[in-house]
Amino acid sequence: MIKLLAVIFILLLYSIGRARGTITLKALCFNIAVLCISIILMSWGWDPVLVTFPGCLIICYITLFYQNGKNAKTLASFSAVIVVLILLFTLSYSIGYMSHLSGVNEIMRNEDEIAMLSPDVNINMSKIAIAVILTGLIGAAMDASIAVSSAVYEVYKNNRDLGIIELFKSGIHIGSDILGATVNTLYFACLGGSLTLFILFKNYHYTLLEVINSKAFCQEFVDIIFSCLACVLVVPLTAIIISYILSNLDQFENYLLDDDLYMERKYDEE
Repeated sequence: MIKLLAVIFILLLYSIGRARGTITLKALCFNIAVLCISIILMSWGWDPVLVTFPGCLIICYITLFYQNGKNAKTLASFSAVIVVLILLFTLSYSIGYMSHLSGVNEIMRNEDEIAMLSPDVNINMSKIAIAVILTGLIGAAMDASIAVSSAVYEVYKNNRDLGIIELFKSGIHIGSDILGATVNTLYFACLGGSLTLFILFKNYHYTLLEVINSKAFCQEFVDIIFSCLACVLVVPLTAIIISYILSNLDQFENYLLDDDLYMERKYDEE
């Protein structure tokens, strides 16, 4: 069944996306390879957080630049996501240890798949939980960022007289619309993935206080909060960066090899 679903996904991706769909599939394979390498390095005893951070940067680079080329949109998104990742890296590290998060919660320990496995794996599970947070927020941040930068790019493309302030205001207005849908998407994704968890809480007659203090709930809640924080922070950052880049295209000529606006301006000057 899994193979059948994979085949259907690939066929639909190619039939609808054509060349871009093929590039998207290649990028997905590269990202999966990065995650596999990260897992292998962690199993060898490498620090999970130090492995995850550069891994997220590589995934972000592949997703943005390999799929969409080097242009103002991807440059702004990549820069904004890096800043957000650095800001939330320190915060997630502190929250993870203060909350005593671990990669395996009290409910997972009793599942048949891992109940008989030895917990002595010589890996700091709190750092695994932080790695999970970082990996989860990178996707949400990229999604919101590229949406804002692409929209502002199109606004500027149709009105070249707009300045930095006008472009930034447009980015904020666009971002505020995107945030509502993105936050709800993250919420329902978390709720759908944790539906069984909430049913267990209900069947075992957990009180509200016990639910809040449960590691299983806390881990899910922290994951979604950090993803939402990433989306909120990345919107104004992306709006600022894309506005500055579009107003100063000549300063970024080495990073705009595939940018239509820059190539058009360069052609007009010649």
